[in-house]
Amino acid sequence: MKIKKEEMCILIAVAITADRNVVQKEAEKKLKYKSSCIEIERMWNLECKVIAVITGVTGIVTKGLRKNMDAIPRKH
Repeated sequence: MKIKKEEMCILIAVAITADRNVVQKEAEKKLKYKSSCIEIERMWNLECKVIAVITGVTGIVTKGLRKNMDAIPRKH
């Protein structure tokens, strides 16, 4: 019995921005790399995901940072 190995491509977009732009920058990064993710899915037949890790210069983060960090496989 052969078990199919799940293959996935993860694009991690990291940015440090002004505190007032943290939420805007997260949406911008996801939108920017969405087309690349679609191309990867079509060309290589892989599942693709964009993960945005955005931090403000004084340490402010988005509400979804913990969820985004947990979505990155392996230890970190």
